[in-house]
Amino acid sequence: MKSPFGASFTSEWHNTTYEGISPSRPELSLSGKTVVITGGGNGIGARMIQSFAEAGAAKIAITARREQNLKDVKAKTEAAYPKTKVDYYVGDVVNEADLKKAADGIGNWDVLVLNAGYLSKRELITKVDAEDWWRGFEVNIKGAFLTLRAFAPTANAGASIIGLSTGVVTFTSEMAQTSSSYAASKIGLNNVIEIFAAENPHLSVKVYHPGVIETEMLAKSELSGLPIDDISLPADFAVWLASKEADFTKGRFLSCNWDVDELKGKASQIEQNPLLLTSNILGWFPALDLR
Repeated sequence: MKSPFGASFTSEWHNTTYEGISPSRPELSLSGKTVVITGGGNGIGARMIQSFAEAGAAKIAITARREQNLKDVKAKTEAAYPKTKVDYYVGDVVNEADLKKAADGIGNWDVLVLNAGYLSKRELITKVDAEDWWRGFEVNIKGAFLTLRAFAPTANAGASIIGLSTGVVTFTSEMAQTSSSYAASKIGLNNVIEIFAAENPHLSVKVYHPGVIETEMLAKSELSGLPIDDISLPADFAVWLASKEADFTKGRFLSCNWDVDELKGKASQIEQNPLLLTSNILGWFPALDLR
């Protein structure tokens, strides 16, 4: 199908999973691998666990603040995928001690998903609650920063790091009105991940928009009338991003709606243009042909 928003980096637009990102593809196998997911107690994070288990992950470690959610996800996953062991760690991504305890307990890992996020109440800058507004930066940027610092030392060779951002980072300022905390903190997250990718070329680091999914966060946004994507799409897309097939997207921002076969066809274009699919300010830079 075509993008309901008009613009798209690929001509094909997906709103549910498909063969190219299927965890059952041998090329995407995670057999024997260890996966870490922050914010794994519900929503997209919980659904990702199923996708990584389907891809054969030997161990999946999840973190979140609500222990009962983590217990429920562990029990459900291990019952459905007995070859996958699920460990959980209760904690907050803005608490460095919680993250260090989790990192020490998990040990070496192969895939790290920065899924934990926060959406401040949508309101005008002059009216929004300041603490709630800043909480978005604490979780979305500081949380990612602390997670990267805690887990980088135990990454296995060639490990993948995947951040979850939002399509809001592509909005104009007029479109992002009342969403200043979420839009600004997420584009900040994008840039942190891009710089971390440059600082760590031995790792495969990227960030993506997980679509429009019916989650607690979408309900909190109070937005309606948006085209809804199936939760299988961002979950399976994360498995593809963790594979060697996606190495050409290091340091870039993608949308899970984009077709991966078309993306692979654009690999040379992406790798040869250091600004393409990044958060740099491009409009004033006439020296580069960005088409």
